[in-house]
Amino acid sequence: MLKTNWHTHTVRCGHAVGRDEEYVEAALISGFKALGFSDHAPYRTPCPGERMNMAQLEDYRHSILHLKEKYKDRLNIFVGLEVECYKSEWETLKKYRQTFDYCILGQHNLDLDENSSYGLTTPKELEEYTERLNYACEHALCDYIAHPDVCLWSYPVMDESVRDIARRIAQISLKYDMPLELNTGSGVHNGKRRYQDGERYPYPTRIFFEEFAKAGCPIIIGLDVHDPKLFLTDTDLERALSVIEGLDCHILYDYDLISAAKERKKLFY
Repeated sequence: MLKTNWHTHTVRCGHAVGRDEEYVEAALISGFKALGFSDHAPYRTPCPGERMNMAQLEDYRHSILHLKEKYKDRLNIFVGLEVECYKSEWETLKKYRQTFDYCILGQHNLDLDENSSYGLTTPKELEEYTERLNYACEHALCDYIAHPDVCLWSYPVMDESVRDIARRIAQISLKYDMPLELNTGSGVHNGKRRYQDGERYPYPTRIFFEEFAKAGCPIIIGLDVHDPKLFLTDTDLERALSVIEGLDCHILYDYDLISAAKERKKLFY
């Protein structure tokens, strides 16, 4: 079904395995036509186990560009980054926006190395998370929002505050023509967790995608691959798709992210 994946990591982030070329080879075996690497972008402070460091950035870029040339007749390969919206890092983010093919937004913390999005438990924190997404889209920092519901990892109950935030993110998506991601990574890979109101995957979450479907938001499926072997199985994809079963989601299977990125880069400020 999928022929393109824009959300692919490398061992440099500290929580992925495998050589860069193994990801390419596995994608080819699975019939992919385009592969985008988007490893976690480094910032001024090192964070081992979470993202690559600055000293690894050029090796990352050169390695993917080498593979792009080596496999040019078999697979379209692009080099991007998974960035986060930190105003304190704006000059660094500006360089990334100019240098790489594309950027996806994965807001793992509200502030650099502080206030993890995996630990949000109050409506106010959800609002702060959403404001980071809005600022990033307003300033054309990214080309789609990865795992927009990562903020619900620790949220105890799917209450009206969650639905309100889902509506707000849907509005952001439509206002800036910004695709949202149905993520098939760790949120489903490790199975369901128990919350106050029952069991669910930490993300993706049904309540978010109900609102995205109602609004007609563009959706991209992102495999969020941290192991080449995950290209060879549909288990995590099927789990993610089960969350949105029966919803009329506007899924973009052949979205030209690179062309869209070229246009958005002109708007970045």
